Amino acid sequence: MDLLFFIFVTLGIAIAGGIVYVIYVPFKLWLLRSDKMSNQQSKLINKIYIYSLIVTIAIITYVGLFPDESFYADEFKDVTMRDLPQSAEFISKTASYPDFHGDYCSQSEIRLSKKDYSKLLWELHKDKRLSKTYDRTIIYNYKPKEDPTYQFIRVRSDNIDKYLYIGFGKDNQTIYVDVCQL
Repeated sequence: MDLLFFIFVTLGIAIAGGIVYVIYVPFKLWLLRSDKMSNQQSKLINKIYIYSLIVTIAIITYVGLFPDESFYADEFKDVTMRDLPQSAEFISKTASYPDFHGDYCSQSEIRLSKKDYSKLLWELHKDKRLSKTYDRTIIYNYKPKEDPTYQFIRVRSDNIDKYLYIGFGKDNQTIYVDVCQL
């Protein structure tokens, strides 16, 4: 799947870059003919353009392969409908790549302060939009260090094919967040 993602991104950027270059060529020829740009400057512009396309491909591929913590904070918000507490510290995080249908899974293990942990657990117990569950469906290749003591799932009314899960660890600080778009 990684190779397919890389190929898809590379082709998309190459096509877009080619279109931009085709638009640039008449302007470049006009500059060369009117002596407002030398051949050396033209070659330098071409090299910079190619390098910028390569760097863009590398950055987009890297971000796609290794999402930052804001991605997982958004996943937390999608599950709980709350912002990630300030005390949150990511212990582990993993995500699969979206396929052509947009299907992916992400999982994160987050440590909170005991106060934030208790507050979040209390709020979710009262929230009718979440259901208590006793079974954690492991969809992606990640197993937490322990079985959570409290577990909730949320079914979104606008997207029934999304698995949204949060589990609370026995240490009164660790939470587990799973999101799968199926």
